Amino acid sequence: MKTFFRYIFTILLLVIIGFFVANFFVSEKIKTLLAEEPSLSYSNLNLNLLTGSFDFEQIKFKDADKEVKIKEIYLTIDLIHYLLNKEIKVGDFDAKELEIKLMLSSEPKTNERMSFEISAIEKINLNDASISFVDENKTIFKASKLNLKAENVNWPLDENYEWLGNETLQIDAKDLRYTMDTLHDLTSESFAFTNQSLSFTNFSIEPKFTRNSYVNHIQTEKDLVDLKSKSIKISRFKLQKKDSLLHVSSNKIEIDSTDFSIYRDKTVADDNTYKPLYSQALRELSLQLAVDSLLISELDITYQELIKQNREPAEIKFNAIHGEVLNIHNSLDAKQSDIKVSAKAEFSKASEIVFKLNFVPDHEQFYLSTRLKQVEDKSINGFFAAAMRMEMDGKIDEIKTSVYGNNTEMNGDFSIAYEKLKLNILKRDGSKNNFASLLSNALLKNNDVDETYQLENIERDTTKSFWNYLWTFHLQGLKKSLL
Repeated sequence: MKTFFRYIFTILLLVIIGFFVANFFVSEKIKTLLAEEPSLSYSNLNLNLLTGSFDFEQIKFKDADKEVKIKEIYLTIDLIHYLLNKEIKVGDFDAKELEIKLMLSSEPKTNERMSFEISAIEKINLNDASISFVDENKTIFKASKLNLKAENVNWPLDENYEWLGNETLQIDAKDLRYTMDTLHDLTSESFAFTNQSLSFTNFSIEPKFTRNSYVNHIQTEKDLVDLKSKSIKISRFKLQKKDSLLHVSSNKIEIDSTDFSIYRDKTVADDNTYKPLYSQALRELSLQLAVDSLLISELDITYQELIKQNREPAEIKFNAIHGEVLNIHNSLDAKQSDIKVSAKAEFSKASEIVFKLNFVPDHEQFYLSTRLKQVEDKSINGFFAAAMRMEMDGKIDEIKTSVYGNNTEMNGDFSIAYEKLKLNILKRDGSKNNFASLLSNALLKNNDVDETYQLENIERDTTKSFWNYLWTFHLQGLKKSLL
């Protein structure tokens, strides 16, 4: 019996010694393989052959198109799968304080491959990571404090973005920043992706320059915008690539509580480039777009134009906008082709603005209608005084339009109702020009008016936006009805 136990003890001792010896030699083999990667370095490696677990510390990787730093990685590998298939299948992958910097201006290496290939990851968990994209030494995108969890991930990630459909994928990050253009940065306090839905908190588009200095960075007229939104939610977000074309879709986008300021310095040279209508702009997108609905709530818009230096900018505000855009797409053979836009807003608490627009992507024809009720003089004089050197004295009860248009002209009806309306003509210093005001009011139809006028062949200036086109129709209607 004693001999039996000695045999058992000897076998166990040999197994233990063999395990440590194998563990040592496998560890050295892995270190040798890693040493063959000149771009890779680390400070410590612990290996447990029994569990197939690896623990790396202070990993660094750098080549022409990326830099990677990781404080610590813990991972497990299915060694039997590797022996049978000569590919690595990772069980758990945990990384702390991962930093990735991708160089967009460099050409990625395509002719060199790592000595080992990963086929799948059963569980991945990234904690407190950061990612940035750099183009010509300028950071154009950065996200901090990024956490990511997912299960059953095929590696490398497929180019058709099918991995975004993984129901276990969860991502959240802080302090997103993206360089939109030379004038603006896009930021978000936080970002989350879960259950195929995106959400942004305290989303903003911020100007890089002040209103006085931004003109030093443009050649022709451009808007300087400042947008702050409480939240943006994109439900059932899908990203796919089919036949080399990117497909982007969502069943609903919700934008809540937004302040949107638009400033244009018109003392700069005009931008005389062609401005397409929305239908053409959609057609010319380099991707396939499909969004069932876009819902906007509590949006305030302030538009300002600086007409001349040393003068206050013209200003108009649209408050408490609630709107929806249905069936946003750019398919030329969609069964339901109409894109429908509807919105309600106000100049003041007593006023109401209703706007509706219908168009399709495959041609330029559109139909729109507007209705403005209880338009008070104080709500629009901030724009009229600076832009047209005139002020309205009184109130317009209602303005309605029904318009059919295309890329070249508008035709439609303009209806207006008001009582005892007057116009004040202003001097250069903003004071009232009594004589000019008296003369204009003598010509003005300032008695009770409730009329409908047919406007025809209102031409579009294709160097101006759709909104300028809409304003031109209203301006022609006001001229015809007031004078």
